[in-house]
Amino acid sequence: MFGLWKKRKPEEIRPPTYALIDGFQTSTDAFYKSIEDELQTRQVPGLDLVRLDYKEGGLLSSRRDYLRMRKERLTFDLCSAPFGTSWFFSYRFCEIPAPFPFWQFLIVLALTAVLTGGYVALFGALWGGVIIGMTALGFVLLLRNTLTLGFEDFDAWLLTVPVFGRVYEALFRKETFFRQDTRFMYVEMIERIIQAKIKEVTVSEGIEKVEFIEGRPDMHPLLARLVQVPTRTSA
Repeated sequence: MFGLWKKRKPEEIRPPTYALIDGFQTSTDAFYKSIEDELQTRQVPGLDLVRLDYKEGGLLSSRRDYLRMRKERLTFDLCSAPFGTSWFFSYRFCEIPAPFPFWQFLIVLALTAVLTGGYVALFGALWGGVIIGMTALGFVLLLRNTLTLGFEDFDAWLLTVPVFGRVYEALFRKETFFRQDTRFMYVEMIERIIQAKIKEVTVSEGIEKVEFIEGRPDMHPLLARLVQVPTRTSA
């Protein structure tokens, strides 16, 4: 949906998690496919899956495939790739920023003016104003009640629409306990599935234990972007 979501750089909400398995090789595509199949069977509302390729370095560098799982503006970017004779898995929990620069505000004003002028030209000033008011009221009621009406996928799609998506989120999209709960469930479910699938593919090759490591940039600020000190957690 709209290249906007593929190209915009996400901001990490928490440190990345990774696992390095020595003497192990697998298929990146098959691993991503297992994640995609599992999520499709779970039927998570408003979830969008997309394969991305990130450059390893400069313009002429090779690319690495990532699997992005997005709900609203929250994403998990998952990587499965070789590292020498070993293999690593990593995932990052991020938020895609949604800035609303002034030029986008001008576009919204221009579109509103064109729409208003069209109604007035077709129906006259009086009836054009009435129809505009009725249309706007119906549209606002729809946007304010997308979840109540069961339109979870429509709600997720609206967030991806350039310009209008930001207006929708800022003015019409109600923040509710249910929205918060579904975000919590999304984060918990995705992380469980990722770790379960990693264990599944490694156990099939006789590897009984996988250690997941959380990278923390708690060193000097100037080095934090280059070096991350890992803290180990049992899994």
